[in-house]
Amino acid sequence: MAQFVELFHPYDYIYRPVSGGTWSSANEKWRLTDTEIIKAIACANESFYIGTRAGKKTRYAVLDIDANSKYHNKPQLDRLLHALSKAGLNRSSLFRSSFSGGWHLYIFFEEHLNSAQLHRQLITLLKLSDFDVAKGTLEVFPHPGTASKGMGLRLPLQHGWAWLSKRDLEVEHERYEMTATKALEWFLDLLDSDANPINSFKQMVARIEELEKRKAAARAHGINDKPDNVIQIRRVTQVPVESEYTAFVGSVFGHIPAGMNVENWNKGRAFHKDGLTGPSQRAEAIFCLGHYFFYGDPSRNLPALGYGFEEERNWAIKEYLEARHNGYSMDINRGRADAIAQVDRATNWRPAHKKSVEPKRYSAVRPISWVRENANRKSDARKRIADALASIKKLQRSFTTVELQKAAKCSRETLYNHQDIWRADYEDLASGFFAMCTDEYNAVVEAACPESKPPSTVSQKITPPGLLAARRIVYELSMRTKRDIQTKQKVSRVSTEAADKEWRDKVASLTGEVSLALPIPKLKSYLLVLSNYLSLAPCEEDALPLQRFISSIRQELAARSHGPEPPHFCS
Repeated sequence: MAQFVELFHPYDYIYRPVSGGTWSSANEKWRLTDTEIIKAIACANESFYIGTRAGKKTRYAVLDIDANSKYHNKPQLDRLLHALSKAGLNRSSLFRSSFSGGWHLYIFFEEHLNSAQLHRQLITLLKLSDFDVAKGTLEVFPHPGTASKGMGLRLPLQHGWAWLSKRDLEVEHERYEMTATKALEWFLDLLDSDANPINSFKQMVARIEELEKRKAAARAHGINDKPDNVIQIRRVTQVPVESEYTAFVGSVFGHIPAGMNVENWNKGRAFHKDGLTGPSQRAEAIFCLGHYFFYGDPSRNLPALGYGFEEERNWAIKEYLEARHNGYSMDINRGRADAIAQVDRATNWRPAHKKSVEPKRYSAVRPISWVRENANRKSDARKRIADALASIKKLQRSFTTVELQKAAKCSRETLYNHQDIWRADYEDLASGFFAMCTDEYNAVVEAACPESKPPSTVSQKITPPGLLAARRIVYELSMRTKRDIQTKQKVSRVSTEAADKEWRDKVASLTGEVSLALPIPKLKSYLLVLSNYLSLAPCEEDALPLQRFISSIRQELAARSHGPEPPHFCS
């Protein structure tokens, strides 16, 4: 806990109510205690979210990407990670910061760095790499500020936190599914194992200087130099046509597959994700989806349905049209058979050079040598972990997962795949991890830190009886006061939970009564009542669904007042 707490500056912290509201700054003279930090990251603070501002030095940087940002998608994240990697920052960890869906990309360092210098260099690097650094789009922390105190950042591991996979952006682990011990252990493991060396910061500075020189040279070249008159006399063949989708497809497949039309593939991907978004799109969707299913999509774990899988493609497109035409296809709404007849023609079309060849289905066959090799590697990994555990246990002391990983010479993923070997012994460390917290954190009746417990009986021989009795009386009185405080807190908590349950039941009843087909006066009355309940929401998690429901009512009222908006088409 000491290693975690020392990461954050205790003064000028920020806070925000859990039930809603905005971030506020605490009094600059107030100090954020270690216990409050531990309570926050253990999700034991039911009143506020906590955040901290930057100190003079830091061991990490954070790139904050909001859910509505143009960089909140896989292609832009890959571009961002590529820019950082080119600058020497090869290691980073991606997290979901809250239930709103925003991202925090943490960049850890092995040593402390100057916060102002790190902030300035990262902003320069991102701007030279054509990223827009702005509030709500892409923000860089630490943010110490110049004329002000700077900006604060939400502490990690609070409500809504999650570990994300940079490969497919899926949630790997939810914070609420973990104990406080396990969440803190995983975060500190990343702090140790994914930390960038101090050399990487020097590489970033060198990379910035290189980009500045190249940009200056390109600007001078574009302004002063005249275009040459050299004409290429040799024809270049098999050069893929560059388009706005080429870079994205290349990042998904690692290359541009032969014969692929990247624009049609990308359109098919958009149709598969969003469905039909307007009238007269059925024919284009069938064609593009056939192209999309033919090559597959590794980023979404969709296997390729190439030659020999015509029936599978046929079924997939028909199922898609039935489920995702979103009411825009009049022929499908009327049940006309020719609405899906085009699917058969599209899926069974073959190029001229393939028409005389019987389609052959290919299935992946794993060689027996691979199977044996994987089994041998698994056996070897388990043996190394068991040997490392035995050598550490001989020292008769607690250990960390990083120590075990280094001793076993394996990756963190391999270590956790075989945690049945070491987890039981490791739990001895975890059992007393939060023992130093006071009863206010532990919320257990009569729980107390060692300083508040009665004196040890070892000193009875030398302690006067009167002094020992006085200490015992003081201890009993203090424990009685603590029990009274805990009883009041329990009553207050039960009352709050009852009020929250009553709020949820009432909102569920009201939303069940509301139908968008109701008359306008009735919808307006429901809108007024639900807006009032929204202001009394117990927490952010309860407020979000109700807010979306209120937005749907407002959209319906706007549509009835001004008419439906014309559909928007994207090129």
